[in-house]
Amino acid sequence: MSLVTKPNKVQAHQRFFQSPANANTLLFLRGPRDKLFVYTTFLVLGTGLVGSLYGAVKMARGQKN
Repeated sequence: MSLVTKPNKVQAHQRFFQSPANANTLLFLRGPRDKLFVYTTFLVLGTGLVGSLYGAVKMARGQKN
């Protein structure tokens, strides 16, 4: 039963996220892979926003292709 024998890492995670060394970093960017997830999400949202604005401008001008 691996669930029973797993070590409790709550205190280690609390020390990492509450440490004064990371005081100037935003909380959602403090984890090891958080920058990858946040920047990928921003890239996808930004691409969608630019694409929809491009389509809206084309429709406003009356261009078909």
